[in-house]
Order: sequence, then C-alpha cells, then structure tokens
Amino acid sequence: MSASKRILIVDDEKPIVTLLAQTFEQEGHKVETATDGIDCMNKMASFSPDVVIMDIMMPKLDGVDTTRLIRRNSAYANIIVVALSARADEETRGRMKKAGANLFMRKPFVIAKLVDRVGQMLGARSGLR
Repeated sequence: MSASKRILIVDDEKPIVTLLAQTFEQEGHKVETATDGIDCMNKMASFSPDVVIMDIMMPKLDGVDTTRLIRRNSAYANIIVVALSARADEETRGRMKKAGANLFMRKPFVIAKLVDRVGQMLGARSGLR
C-alpha cells in the first residue's frame, strides 16, 4: 500500500484490534477503532475511512447489520468492507456478501495476507495496480 489510507477496525476482541491497529499504523495508515457496530456507525462520518475491517459477532450491533447500514448510505459507497470472523460457514459468508462485504477472511488469519489483500483492493480502487 503506497499512499496513506484511513482504516477503521471494528472488533470486540482487544488483542485483534491491537494487532490490526499496530500493523496498519506501521504500514503508514491512520487507524481508528470501534468495539461494536454502533460505535462504528458513530465514527464513520467523522473518520471517513477508506477501509472498514469488520468482525461479525459483536455485541449491540453485529457486523452483518453494520455492513448493511454502511452500504445503505451513498456517502460510503466507495468504502471497502473486509469481514473477519471465526464463524466461516457458508450461511455467514453469504449473509456478509449479501450485506455488501468486499472480502471475507476467516479467523484466525495470517496478518500479512490480510495486509496484502487490503492493499490489492485499495490499489484496484485507485488505479495504482
């Protein structure tokens, strides 16, 4: 990933949030975090992320419903949503795809692969590939 991007990490598991935040900050990106879908939606307008990395199973508002809310707002049309979940059955994958996720990765995940995939998607969006 060449140019600095804004990445919103939405997960209720602190170790995952810390790992992702540190990794993307080391890549030169600005990172904000949220602990659930409601927190995510409250931060969307003020942070204006390029990418949202979204857990699925969270308290208050899960990742599927949060992704649907993001996709219903035309201001967020170009945001890349990456779903991360330990629950990777076909039904869950299908629900996230239907909600509008661009990518689904299963937990546990390889951090280098996640960084690479996000970089590829950002490159494709900006025509840098």
